[in-house]
Amino acid sequence: MTTTTWLIILLVLSVVANVALTARLTARRRARPPLLPAATATDSPQTLRELESTRLELDQARRAADHATGLVQGRDLELGRVRGLLAQSQAQAADSAAAAEEALALRKEREEFLTRLRELEEEVRRRSRERDDGQTQALARIHELESRLADAEARAEGPLGPEPVSPAIPRQLPVGRDTTADSSVDGADLGPVVVRAASARGDRARHDGEHRRDAVLLRFAEEIPAPTLLSAVAAGSPRGRWSQSAADRACRSLATQVGRYGEGLGRALYGPDGDDGALGALLRTALQGVAHSMRLVTRGEGPGGEADDAAIEVALTGLLTRLGDGREREHLAFGVGDGALLRLRDGEWSAVFTPGDSAPHRTLRLPADAARVGWERLTTLPGDVLAVCSPPMAELLLRDDAGPWFAARWAGRQPYLTSFLSEVNVPVRSTGGDRSVVCLWDFGDAREARSATP
Repeated sequence: MTTTTWLIILLVLSVVANVALTARLTARRRARPPLLPAATATDSPQTLRELESTRLELDQARRAADHATGLVQGRDLELGRVRGLLAQSQAQAADSAAAAEEALALRKEREEFLTRLRELEEEVRRRSRERDDGQTQALARIHELESRLADAEARAEGPLGPEPVSPAIPRQLPVGRDTTADSSVDGADLGPVVVRAASARGDRARHDGEHRRDAVLLRFAEEIPAPTLLSAVAAGSPRGRWSQSAADRACRSLATQVGRYGEGLGRALYGPDGDDGALGALLRTALQGVAHSMRLVTRGEGPGGEADDAAIEVALTGLLTRLGDGREREHLAFGVGDGALLRLRDGEWSAVFTPGDSAPHRTLRLPADAARVGWERLTTLPGDVLAVCSPPMAELLLRDDAGPWFAARWAGRQPYLTSFLSEVNVPVRSTGGDRSVVCLWDFGDAREARSATP
């Protein structure tokens, strides 16, 4: 119990005690006997005793009255203190009530702030959703506009003219004893390796009614123990009477020679201790065999009955590619003359191999210079494109206006054969020579190649 409660209990007890004492004194006064005459009282001893007893009782009553008076005064003091404490308690209660009201007001204000905070959080979430939706719509719109812009640029007239839909149609057939088809195309999807080959007569030859002098070849080199693809481009000399036959003979003879020396080439290429010296010797031997086969084309037409090398001059560029899945694919580039091997990576064309590393070497030709074959090992990464090119085609791919056009159409794609021939035969001003190229796409593994099909 509180201090105030105890004080009230003490006050009630003191009042009860005073009332009881007052009642006792009043009862004694009423029971006292009447006083006898003085003469009689003095005469009787019993009366004297009673008188003395009365006096004693009177003194006791007086003391009791004094004590009661003190108790009453103490009661008044206690009552004053109780009233003070009561007033203090009332003030404290009032303060507590005011504090409780203030706390209630603060609690209500806090609830209002929390409600407002939740409303603001919901507003922020709503605006964030609207912002995200707006960004998504904006990105979709940007992609749509970029796609439309790319389509418009592809359709628009530019350095290369409109998008070709078919190879150019010659206006006359070639004349001469060494004529062949105006254009040729070949290709295959070999799992992770996709290859396309095309050769088209140049503008100048079409205008003059001359025949195509280039040839391309794709062969699976089954004699090499590891699965290997042979790609080749042969560019005949414009001055040679039998340059087309010589180019075709060079490609087919190269496939024969690779098969003849396939086991040795496999060991030199893929063996644990591949010997570059042995590889170079095998390539020289193979190219000399090609040269011998080419000379059969003009046997007996030269002075004294020998072969006429000037009529069959050919620049030959070959590429051996290891097939199968792999993150780094091995290749061997080799050749004689001014052909080139280009690589398309990250949208940029670059020359990675040329048989002749100087101007005199670029003028070498088969069959006379078969022993001066150049070669180089190289690797590609998934996504790379290799292009074995005749000189006019290499020049076209490395041009600032034409190179990006071809890169945009060949990067990461598997073009159809007709589409590939159309793109090789795009109407663009060039040196006028035949355009011949073998393109090889390296997708790393077969699953990526399948997903890249247009």
